[in-house]
Amino acid sequence: MAETSRDRLVRLLGIVTYLDHHGSTPFAELAEHFGVAPAQVRKDISTLWTSGLPGYMHGDLIDFDADAFDRDVAALLDGQGVAQVRLSSREAVALVASLSTLASSGVAPEVVDAVLDKLREALAEPVIVLAEGDGADAGVSEPLMEALRRYRRVELTYVDALDRRTTREVDPHRLVVIDGVGYLECFCRRADDYRTLRLDRIEAVEVLDAAVSTPPGDSAGFSLTPAFRATVRLGRAGRWALEDIPGLTVEDAEDDVIATFDAADAEWVAGRLLAVAPQLRSVEPAQLRGALHRQAQAVLDAHRA
Repeated sequence: MAETSRDRLVRLLGIVTYLDHHGSTPFAELAEHFGVAPAQVRKDISTLWTSGLPGYMHGDLIDFDADAFDRDVAALLDGQGVAQVRLSSREAVALVASLSTLASSGVAPEVVDAVLDKLREALAEPVIVLAEGDGADAGVSEPLMEALRRYRRVELTYVDALDRRTTREVDPHRLVVIDGVGYLECFCRRADDYRTLRLDRIEAVEVLDAAVSTPPGDSAGFSLTPAFRATVRLGRAGRWALEDIPGLTVEDAEDDVIATFDAADAEWVAGRLLAVAPQLRSVEPAQLRGALHRQAQAVLDAHRA
């Protein structure tokens, strides 16, 4: 399986951090630690040697001992602060928000849960995933946040898509923002089932004394169940458009690569592929080809208008 740019970037940053903590290390030892060949470590060190801060003058670059390099030993002289990155509280909250949204999609790798647990332990209080522009009034979002922190049930007035107004008691589990819209994931005692309610349709909220008695649902309210498995053959120059897709596998195929991944939305994937259209060789299945054809035709029509 071909290595993705993301995998190599993680290893490059890991090498700098490892050397900063352990000092001079033979290529063979680094290779064993990172699961690659010593020849790859040599290539990685050469890449790092030309990397650094904007300006890229001699004092701006990550630097290694040249004599040690000739002896197949990595000796870090200047890491340019790469191994000293720390998250501020604000940055940690933002990262938790992003990872929580990814986890709620149902397609995140298992390691995301472990990372979230560590981040939440490091923070002083629970993190609730909300952001500016989520459509929620402070009179709605603030009592919901209070209820989540105190694990309390709430009574709310809700107006559904058909303008039907109801009053219901719910066990709140999570606040999330998807595509700029805020939602409450909860267990509705009126429906005796799990519900996902838009915050901008909640008119009033009252925090009750009763404690939350139901656990979060086994499946997130925003589970993205894959609709099909896509297989795309494209030139190497176009692989960047797909590398952040969860569950992606990439295999070498002469001058091309073959990318395989699960997808929930053909139109979204087609938009990615359109950005690297000249690199495309084949696209499967037919529904993805159809979505790509429609979007390409729309672009052509717009240019002709």
